[in-house]
Amino acid sequence: MKKYRFLIAGLIFLSWTGKVSAQTEVDALRYSRTDFGGSARMQGMAGAQTALGADISTISGNPAGLGLYRRSEISFTPGISLSGSESRLNGSTSATDQRNILNIPSLGIVFTKRKSDTDESDWRSGAFGIGLTRLNNFQNRFSYGGPVDQTRSMVQSLGETAIANQRTEADLDAEYDNGINTLEGLAYSTYLIGVNKIPTNPNNPNSPTQEEIYVESQGNLRQNETITSKGAQNQWDFSYGASYRDKLYLGASVGLTTVRYNQTRVYQEVDADANTDFQDLTLSDEFTTTGSGINLKIGVIVRPVDAVRIGLSVQTPTFYTLRDQYTTSMATTFGGSTPGNYNASVVPGDFEYTLTTPMRANGGVAFFAGKNGFISADVEYVNYGGARLNNSNGADAFSGTNDIIKNTYQSTLNFRVGGEYRYNVFRVRAGYALYGDPYKSSAYDRDKRYITAGVGIKQENHFFDLAVVNSRYNSVYSPYSLIDNLQPVVNSENTTNSVLFTVGFNF
Repeated sequence: MKKYRFLIAGLIFLSWTGKVSAQTEVDALRYSRTDFGGSARMQGMAGAQTALGADISTISGNPAGLGLYRRSEISFTPGISLSGSESRLNGSTSATDQRNILNIPSLGIVFTKRKSDTDESDWRSGAFGIGLTRLNNFQNRFSYGGPVDQTRSMVQSLGETAIANQRTEADLDAEYDNGINTLEGLAYSTYLIGVNKIPTNPNNPNSPTQEEIYVESQGNLRQNETITSKGAQNQWDFSYGASYRDKLYLGASVGLTTVRYNQTRVYQEVDADANTDFQDLTLSDEFTTTGSGINLKIGVIVRPVDAVRIGLSVQTPTFYTLRDQYTTSMATTFGGSTPGNYNASVVPGDFEYTLTTPMRANGGVAFFAGKNGFISADVEYVNYGGARLNNSNGADAFSGTNDIIKNTYQSTLNFRVGGEYRYNVFRVRAGYALYGDPYKSSAYDRDKRYITAGVGIKQENHFFDLAVVNSRYNSVYSPYSLIDNLQPVVNSENTTNSVLFTVGFNF
């Protein structure tokens, strides 16, 4: 169900292939490549906050920023996201799909204790914060459809997979009797593929026979598929930051991350040729991943002069324990001389494993123009090839997958820049972020780009902020693989527009 292959010059395609249950390099990247999150104020500046501090977002970004708080604070940030995709099959036929979702990008509370100006102690203040930050929004849906030659169909792919795995009639029958767990087992059970007995000597029908996999003949085909995902990756942070002489700020945090990801796929092939027995197939798949993780983060901010702040934060790898539950089923329809409807399902799966995502390092600098505002810039380093999958029982079952992760993904730099202009109690913000392509070799540009804007009102005891975030990225998908690498390819342009609003109070 969840096996993914590397095809066509190292591109990654999410494919239906022979093994029904597998945790792969795609899972590792999904939970390693996170977005910037936080309050509307920080998202309005594209998350460029490593050197800033004194915002609820520093709880998860750079805990040293808590040392810049002078008063306690509580804030809440609801939002709405509209995700859309435009998908093209083999560069031509396109389909558009959209989803919207209400969410909570950020909430938190900070308790601050600051010494009076008459106190001459070097350690001026300390603050403890608890915050929730959304790291990933998995809400998405895309679909496509178009003609496909029968020699390039999924039925052909299933036959090739059975041959590659050296399936025999005996073991296919045994799988049917004892519980189906492969796609070729599904295809065999629904009469899409079969086994012929061929004499080793064509001139002697009584000679010993050898088995040969065959695929059901198809005519003029159309294929279509819809893939829907939902869920989120969130993190609770427990952070402490302190100020030394209001020049040096230090902080640390513990992050507890939760994951819930659900994906459903429905693939169909329909035969428009009335002269063939095959009429249609429907392959349906659903899997859900749930789990939790933990990481540690330390940070520092230096203020050499009032106009400049320099920040650095380092986060350890996040150690996840995950659980996958999955189902897959096949339905086929035949007409002509052998009419019939056939259905089969794999044995439902349930598997636990662990994932270690890469460490992250952030550096930033901010320049202040007195009380008129500031400009802030960040750079983040992440080595996606450093992610690792392991069995929860310690068995070394993922060595091959981890080699694929190492050889396919690379380290990247993520850039964020943003600014805020202040006039009296009013704030105007804007930002831009570029997150690098994690793939070592690709003919496609899979950077993520963000354009952000925001406004706010800051008063003595409360504040209101509004932000708009536009993100864009490209993805590549193939529903299955073929030996000659001529399987259908779907290119998607994905766009998410988010609007979020923060309300906060100082006390």
